[in-house]
Amino acid sequence: MKSTTWGRIFAVTALLLLVGGTAFAQLQSGNLFAKVSDEQGAALPGVTVTVSGNGAPQVQVTNAQGEARFLGLSPGSYALEAQLEGFSSLNYPNVSINVGRNTSLELTLSAAVEDVITVTAETPLLDQKRISTGNTVSSTELEKIPSARDPWAVLQGTPGVLTDRINVGGNESGQQSQYIGPGSGGDQAQWSLDGVVVTDMSATGSSPGYYDFDSFEEMQVTTGGSDASISTGGVALNMVTKRGTNEWRGSARYYQADKSNQSDLSFDNNDLGKAGPFNASPPTTARPEGRANPQTAFKQGNQINKIEDYGGELGGPIVKDRLWVWGSYAKPKIDLRTIAGVKDFTTLESWNAKINAQISASNSATLFAWQSDKVKIGRNAGPLRPQETTWNQSKFGPDPTAFKVEDTNIFSSNFYLTGLYSKVNGGFQLVPQGGDVPPFLDALGVWHNSFFLIQIERPQEQIKLDASSFFNTGSVSHELKYGVGYRTADQTTLSRTQGDAYEVDISNGGGTSFWALSRNSLIGVEAEYTSAYFQDTISVGNLTANFGLRYDKQGGKNTAKSVAANPLFPDLLPAINFPGSEAGFEWESIVPRLGLTYALGAERKTLLRASYSQYSDQLATGNLAWTNPLGLQSYAYFYGATRGVGNRTLPRRSDLELGYFSPNVNEVNGQLLVSNAVDSNLDAPLTNELLLSVEHALLPEFVVGLNLTFRKITDILEQERLVFDCPTSADCSRTTANKAGVGRKHVRSDYVPVTVRPRVAPAGRVLPGGTPYTLQVWQLRPGVSTRNGFLLENGDREQDYQGASITFNKRLSNRWMFRGNFTYSDWTWNSPSSENEDPTAGIGGAGGQALRDGDQVVQGSGTGSGSKGAVYINSKWSYSVNGLYQVAPDRAWGFNLAANLTGRQGYPTIYFERVGGSGPQPARNIPDGALGINVPVTSRPDAFRYDDTRILDLRVEKEINVKDFGFTVGADVFNVTNESTVLQRNGRIQRANGDHVLEIVSPRIIRLGVKFNFR
Repeated sequence: MKSTTWGRIFAVTALLLLVGGTAFAQLQSGNLFAKVSDEQGAALPGVTVTVSGNGAPQVQVTNAQGEARFLGLSPGSYALEAQLEGFSSLNYPNVSINVGRNTSLELTLSAAVEDVITVTAETPLLDQKRISTGNTVSSTELEKIPSARDPWAVLQGTPGVLTDRINVGGNESGQQSQYIGPGSGGDQAQWSLDGVVVTDMSATGSSPGYYDFDSFEEMQVTTGGSDASISTGGVALNMVTKRGTNEWRGSARYYQADKSNQSDLSFDNNDLGKAGPFNASPPTTARPEGRANPQTAFKQGNQINKIEDYGGELGGPIVKDRLWVWGSYAKPKIDLRTIAGVKDFTTLESWNAKINAQISASNSATLFAWQSDKVKIGRNAGPLRPQETTWNQSKFGPDPTAFKVEDTNIFSSNFYLTGLYSKVNGGFQLVPQGGDVPPFLDALGVWHNSFFLIQIERPQEQIKLDASSFFNTGSVSHELKYGVGYRTADQTTLSRTQGDAYEVDISNGGGTSFWALSRNSLIGVEAEYTSAYFQDTISVGNLTANFGLRYDKQGGKNTAKSVAANPLFPDLLPAINFPGSEAGFEWESIVPRLGLTYALGAERKTLLRASYSQYSDQLATGNLAWTNPLGLQSYAYFYGATRGVGNRTLPRRSDLELGYFSPNVNEVNGQLLVSNAVDSNLDAPLTNELLLSVEHALLPEFVVGLNLTFRKITDILEQERLVFDCPTSADCSRTTANKAGVGRKHVRSDYVPVTVRPRVAPAGRVLPGGTPYTLQVWQLRPGVSTRNGFLLENGDREQDYQGASITFNKRLSNRWMFRGNFTYSDWTWNSPSSENEDPTAGIGGAGGQALRDGDQVVQGSGTGSGSKGAVYINSKWSYSVNGLYQVAPDRAWGFNLAANLTGRQGYPTIYFERVGGSGPQPARNIPDGALGINVPVTSRPDAFRYDDTRILDLRVEKEINVKDFGFTVGADVFNVTNESTVLQRNGRIQRANGDHVLEIVSPRIIRLGVKFNFR
């Protein structure tokens, strides 16, 4: 722990004690509020209310307003009993507690006529104190609804959440999904595991590991309206694992799906026409071994060789009502072959361990550890990444992945305080299968020989204190929630080109290459996050109001690192020592959260909600490293090698013509050069959100709703090119790259139009289907040069989102449960013409390139590389429906039927040409195949879309129970209708394999499984 951390702990503690109570963040628990009155409606003080279930029984005595509060309850089922001398005891045997939900019970005690009155009614799903949107998924739903059994599959059922992949029976569970929420990018998502924020801050929005699906007690997904304890406006996923109780309970399972239970592709003639270009792919002459390109044909898409999922969990009391233990272990294996027949084998091993202790009647503590180890053979396999270029992935860095220590103290019925310390050891390495030989990119954009080595360590530490206190002013009740926290997130990343160079064929197999000689990148970043929040929930009659403020301070620095010279040409790229540097900016923000809920009628079956929230973005470590010259590999670029294309051997130096250097290299001495700049007044982008909703309880356990979401995102980060003015043409030669400073920000008058010849002749430029198009490209005019540095600043572009969701949720009761939503979304750019300094259009505004006003916002998955490089997430509509029906549960032959149906509009197919390079001017006349930018060839990013997707999954299971033991035998059928929708095409046209199919929905498959349990 850093030396300043303990000082921050003491300061945080002092602040909390001075204020007297703070917000109890509901990242892993729910609350129960009981209000007790007599038969005339008068509040009853002095009632003893006992709640029993998970852990030790909790006892509270109602206050003068007849209120008793139980905060921080683990999700599950509880029993409540209320007792007061002179009145009948009241027993509520089945109270459901969910993560992030406030369960409120109105209890009426009558004069003593009977000893005990038992209430069998369902506890209500409506939560008058909640203002957020999203889903809470119970353990029953996690277990019974057919799914791919990972958290990213659960996200697909949340209104407005879209993922970059279709997971059929677990075929995509070996790699994390990219996803977006309603008006929020994936980089603003937050992951929490048992109250520990584990979000990977170097790949914001992602998780540092993988999970045992059967370890979860419950999951909560929040997409908007978050209270002040949540930092960002993105999707927040709270995962709560199980815990030991006063009864020993456990389970073990084994699931299997293999190719013997997988159907063939279901293509009719029309489908074959759509996929035809892939089948018709000619052998490539650019491949040095002379073998046919693996895209020549396909008979099966994304085949599952075998998926196995086995594991177990066990928990119970060490000392009843005092000390409990729980743990789990899992080892799923996912063996696939891509559409091109390339292997992709993954093993995801994980374990959890938890100890809960009731130290005293008012104090409890938790120790928790989680380990995740991923071994993947063939990461990013696909038609453009043959086997030797795929990565072998494994954990890199210390174990375990995460652990926490947490303590909660109840000082009184009106003051709760909890403190938490956690550490997360994220890290992995990607080792190319081809070994230490130069990678080679052929004329069709297919990599060969090997690839790039990456080793990453991402440790984090976190401390936080949260609490709740309550008081009343007359008939108005207040729940104060506030807290403070401090978190560090470090990153160390080594990036190396295998063989210390890579080669690009720029002559379509004709023998001329473009070579890039490399020196390693070794980046070190230390990020710090300090936060505080305050919120008051005010309740009076049928009205509930939430008023909150949140403060965040985000910043960091770059640490000193040393890198060895390039061993091939050490005179060009010598060894370097980087002394470290400040980031050059710091983000501070204070944002409000406001919400109103009004319950209609005496029974409060209908809730009207409105909320306004403002969110500041979370700071990624990559932004802190913007001006770190070691954040990029150093390259010296050469042309003219006329022998040995792709033969893994660097040509003689006499065969090479030096072209230019990468922006972080000083051409005079090969040392580091800072070419990027950052605005010292850089602020966090802001999201302004307005939510309007209505919810109605058809039954206490069945709620329907309508949610309207409006968002505006401002101060969006943009990358603007930095340029130099050249008094003479000689000053615009390569020596321009050695000028002092970084230059100035480009302006519109710096650019002139240029003509780029078509790559394919004589056909010219035509879109798939034969429609002609024109390509407009601009480059820097004579007298202006660049070394391709960029300024990071807040731009004037904005994003506008409008969305509507119809939702319904029926908890399991009376033999059935049901959940679903239909969502409409419209997410567009508001782009003033003044922002288009460089008029050349880019995909999604990459690199600060032009965006048209009104364009749909798209999020690229992999941004042109990797196994999902041609996926751009954007759908105007989506839906998800799932449910369970228990057939004759009281009969020996009874069984369960469950279904899950998801669908969405097809994502955009973005066609583009790759133009230009990244060196000094002329910046875009480097032959096709070298470095450059992707220029869209259609007027709008959604001018073409893939077909709409519809995936139906079914499950049938039989439960057999004998006393305290039981087992369940089940069969899941995924992609029941055997959809064969094309999910990716090669969008880079003007080349022989343009528009070829890269991915198809995995065919129908059956998964068989058995699960044993005891209690």
